[in-house]
Amino acid sequence: MILNEQQRQVGKDNFADALKMTRRDLIPALVTVPSVTAFYWGYSSLRGNPVRAALIGAGGQGRSHIDSINPDYIKLVAFSDIRPSMQKKARVSLEGKFGSDARHIELIEDYHKLLDRDDIEMVIIALPLHLHAPCTIEAMQKGKHVLCEKLMAKTVTDCKRMGRAAKQTGRLLAIGHQRHYSYLYANALEVAKQKDILGDVRHIRAFWHRNQTGGGKPGAEKGDFDTWFAKVPAEDKQVDFARYGYKSLDELVRWRLQKRTGEGLMAELGSHQLDACSILLKAVLNDKDTHGGKTMVHPRAVSGVGVNSYFSDGREVEDHIFLTYEYPGDTVVTYSSITTNEADGYGEQVMGSKGTLAILSERDVYLLKEKSLRDTRISWAERRISQPSAVSTSTAQWTSGGGLQDTLTSRGYREEQEHLAWLIRHPGEGQPRCGADVGLADAVVTLVSNMSARQRRRIEFKPSWFDLNSDDAPETA
Repeated sequence: MILNEQQRQVGKDNFADALKMTRRDLIPALVTVPSVTAFYWGYSSLRGNPVRAALIGAGGQGRSHIDSINPDYIKLVAFSDIRPSMQKKARVSLEGKFGSDARHIELIEDYHKLLDRDDIEMVIIALPLHLHAPCTIEAMQKGKHVLCEKLMAKTVTDCKRMGRAAKQTGRLLAIGHQRHYSYLYANALEVAKQKDILGDVRHIRAFWHRNQTGGGKPGAEKGDFDTWFAKVPAEDKQVDFARYGYKSLDELVRWRLQKRTGEGLMAELGSHQLDACSILLKAVLNDKDTHGGKTMVHPRAVSGVGVNSYFSDGREVEDHIFLTYEYPGDTVVTYSSITTNEADGYGEQVMGSKGTLAILSERDVYLLKEKSLRDTRISWAERRISQPSAVSTSTAQWTSGGGLQDTLTSRGYREEQEHLAWLIRHPGEGQPRCGADVGLADAVVTLVSNMSARQRRRIEFKPSWFDLNSDDAPETA
């Protein structure tokens, strides 16, 4: 969706007006509380009793978790990574986050030894995908609560093993689909629920577009712009990769490109969009269809195609993927992930008979009127709101403009960590918003999507695949 500046501002203003109309009683209350998002998601401070935690995997996603830690909730005591280059980068992140206190955070290269420590209550797992299940299950069996990054696991069978291990051990298991804790998406959901705003929703367009070709930049080398095909740092060349189960150093560094260790574009990118679409559809369908869980709707079928049409670097996963999903209510979702053009960026467009709600880059939301010029204000908003807002609907703009804490700028990483820590300190008070059942559902959709794209056939989803208590799984069908 390419909009000029005037259209963007009108779209932001429309959304701000609609949000005021739908949540006028809640927003004033949020301004007065110490932590806006903590209040909204239903947890409070830990009053000087943070959870002792460790990070396993210090790559890019792991360092995002370091940057998101709130010391009032989590005391990071150790981290693990087998690559010296990642250890070095983690130290930089830790020093930037905790200053001189970072020196007390211990490096334990072998995560099995880290899990043997009795003083660690919770672990954040940000390892390559094929290690999610074994590490998570071992952690819970050793008494740790777990926040495991998405995708939950590489197979549906492994996802179910993880969920059952959580029940058997009594440990909490959260899966890192952070949009379940995004305040931006929460506000978008409130608007999407209003039938008089969007009308009948029959289509959502979801996408994640990147350009990993270098875009013709002179002198650019492949590893400079394609992070999945990163160069092997000199300090990593002495890593005993075989000791840790890798076939080569390239597989260790470029694990996302191999089918044994990763699941490509859908696992790393598309799983976020389909998770968001399932949440949005739960809102717009008004729970009339029970095909799904408490917080999301499951698709009925998927058709797709995946190709490796550009890169000839030996990667096994697709560089372009296109999918069509059939959801309840005769609603269709389309998804595309490409690696040769970044014009659209990433996001979701909820398309109704009266208007379009566009959520872009987890930062901005636009509400555009249907059957009119895009730069037209929505009349019902002007009638019902005496003073339409001119403030941007980006969370960063809300923070600076509304005088609120910077929790509003979070994309959900911070809140998912805080909530899990709060639940650990308050046993029996609930479960993570993205627990084993939701993580399993997202994994089913993602992994079956890859099957459909690679086999180029339509696949119907079986309800038993989404059931933690069933041994049925798509990879064994």
